[in-house]
Amino acid sequence: MNRINLRIEFAMPTLKQVLWRSGCPPHEAGEEIESRAEKALALLNGLSAEATYGVVLFTPGEHPEFLQGIWPEKLISVSIASLGHKVDQLLNGPAELDRFMLDSAASVTVESCMKTLQASIAGKLNMIPTKRIAPGYGDFPLSVQKNIVELFPDSGVTCNESFMLTPVKSMTGVTGWIPQNN
Repeated sequence: MNRINLRIEFAMPTLKQVLWRSGCPPHEAGEEIESRAEKALALLNGLSAEATYGVVLFTPGEHPEFLQGIWPEKLISVSIASLGHKVDQLLNGPAELDRFMLDSAASVTVESCMKTLQASIAGKLNMIPTKRIAPGYGDFPLSVQKNIVELFPDSGVTCNESFMLTPVKSMTGVTGWIPQNN
């Protein structure tokens, strides 16, 4: 197991991405909805210092049991990203529509962080990523969340008995890596 130290820019999504995620096509959203989405983005940008992320690499033959059978001949990265506990507190606050828009913006933001993290790893390794898979996708059991979280004890992310993550806007993923010359 090899932990990669990366510094990534906080990946803020666009207003258009947030509106689509919230179910409001940008051309139909209207001024009030756009204003709420912009406020949610500004709020998240102000909390960017709370975000955490991490990456661990496993070489072929070194894969832990929970990764057995997934790209056995490839270098594999296991990643985690979280927006932190303050977002959870805000999502439990007043004003339902503002919380809804914040939830949409935070979902897109944590996904953007994972994509930025994967792009940074690709640059550092000079390799091509497979599609990132997450626990619960296809036949990759959700229970693997617990194994992944245990790889990142300093992340502030926990996994409950139902394999759900806290903070809520946290995400894990597994990626295989292909050499550039293939």
